[in-house]
Amino acid sequence: MILLRLYITLLLIFVTQKVVFMLVNIGLADGAPFGSCVAALWHGLRLDSVTACYLLLLPAVAILISFFVKKFPLRKVLKPYYIVIAALLSLIFVADTVLYLFWGAKLDANDLMYAARPKDMLASLPVWAIVLAVAVVLAVAYHYTRRLLHATPEHTSLSRSRWYSLVMLPLFGLLVLGMRGGVSESTANPSYAYFSSHPFCNHAALNPTFNMLHSLFKVQDIGSEFQGRSDDEVATLLSGVFDTDGTITDTLLNTTRPNVLLLIWESGGSGMVMNDSVGPNIMALSREGVCFSNCYANNFRTDRGLVSVLNGWLGLPTTSLMKRTDLCRNLPSIAQVLRAEGYATSFTYGGDIDFTNMRLYLSETGFDEVRGSGWFPRSQYESAWGVPDHYLLTPRLLPGNGPFFAAALTLSSHEPWDVPMHRLSEAKPNAFAYTDSCIGAFVSYLKTTPLWDSLLVIVVPDHGIPYGDVHSTSDVRAARIPMVWVGGAVRRPCEIDCLMSQSDLAATLLAQLGLDTRSFVFSRNVLAPSYSNRQQFAMHAYKNGANIVMPDGVYTYDCIDRSLAPADTSVQAFTEALLQHLYQTTARLSQR
Repeated sequence: MILLRLYITLLLIFVTQKVVFMLVNIGLADGAPFGSCVAALWHGLRLDSVTACYLLLLPAVAILISFFVKKFPLRKVLKPYYIVIAALLSLIFVADTVLYLFWGAKLDANDLMYAARPKDMLASLPVWAIVLAVAVVLAVAYHYTRRLLHATPEHTSLSRSRWYSLVMLPLFGLLVLGMRGGVSESTANPSYAYFSSHPFCNHAALNPTFNMLHSLFKVQDIGSEFQGRSDDEVATLLSGVFDTDGTITDTLLNTTRPNVLLLIWESGGSGMVMNDSVGPNIMALSREGVCFSNCYANNFRTDRGLVSVLNGWLGLPTTSLMKRTDLCRNLPSIAQVLRAEGYATSFTYGGDIDFTNMRLYLSETGFDEVRGSGWFPRSQYESAWGVPDHYLLTPRLLPGNGPFFAAALTLSSHEPWDVPMHRLSEAKPNAFAYTDSCIGAFVSYLKTTPLWDSLLVIVVPDHGIPYGDVHSTSDVRAARIPMVWVGGAVRRPCEIDCLMSQSDLAATLLAQLGLDTRSFVFSRNVLAPSYSNRQQFAMHAYKNGANIVMPDGVYTYDCIDRSLAPADTSVQAFTEALLQHLYQTTARLSQR
């Protein structure tokens, strides 16, 4: 079969690329075990296969045509195509391999912005490296072309029987399925290749051609958005708003080095769960521990909310940072700070961990262990999204020894609301009641263990949800969320009702541990002495818009026509300065 020969040829090309990449960049392996480097070849095959399927689409069409044309010159017809893709594969491969030596990061489409100024683009490279790279690109492209032509016959021997064309129909279906990356919820993305706590091994596994082409659809010049005010004006309007003050007015904990368990509740907005009917356990925990009762989610989707919770970053109305590898790898993160302090870090999710590039994002931002549905027995896959929450929230979630920072994302309180509990008649609130019962049962278990005395459990949703007469995620009422700290490490119960966002968790938590918070430029320590004197606000971003919650009310900013409702000149100036500063700062992440 011609397609099979071409498929195997492409896979061999990609595997060879990985071996060469690792040999050339072995000095950047940073202690990665030999076994993990070898494993990169296996874990990269999934994206290698996806890339091969994309590249085989045109040859498949040519082969189908050859069944209807006697002595169709298949090799001659496909030769120009082979030359083009060989040049593309070799150029991306060589550039990725060579530039990794200097940049320590994979090449993607965002780096093409430097092509407008070649002098700057090549500034990192000595002349000899440029000359050698060009020669290698030409040699590799020639070799790839030869390999592809060798796998393609001059003519197809099946041209006399059109019935053979029927064989191509299921093959086209397999190609499309291969291009998608399989039948899982997630479509193919760079996260598929991530498997190790060593970034070098993940980078080696990631197919450079797929990464480049995938990122082409993600490129967005963030730094050019929401611009219009001078830097001085922005600085004046935001003066003191994001002071990184690590001091505290109240010590919430009885230790500065607790074990930390972060439970991120899928969609657990206050309007849905903060009542004794749906959320009796979270209500009880809020009275037992520290309840931040005036907190808002920064965004409206899980991929965006996680960045706010784990990285202390404000939500962006026009993009998801989790999908931007070039940006998210440089975000500050709670996991990175705690890992530097000797904490073991893990993140567990009962669903597809590759959904929206999640595995890559988590690995890049400080989690040593990233666990998805594959970490659980197959027998526990009982819901449309994966493993129900009562299988997630078990002792297996926690490492045996401390100190640790263990984060977990629930999934059962999500459409289609199929949960193994039927306490409430309506499916949607019943799903939230189920997750609430799982959280309550897990916390009750933890109280019986020696671990409890030094444990801080934080429950916070990734985002809110419409409820009752609230029908849209853009409604600020859907963005109100609870944040509760409980555990033996909590010094005393209290309520903190200052206006805040979920992005403020990072600075507030780390300040309680006596750790440096200065890298969290958008996260505010709400227990700092200066916080009560600042311009308090919460920002909730949704698609092409943002709600700005002020002490005197809520203002809605439309990012399309740049209008604010209700109209207020000072709030509009503040909002536009905030967005300008947010997007400029985010754009600079790619330059680190």
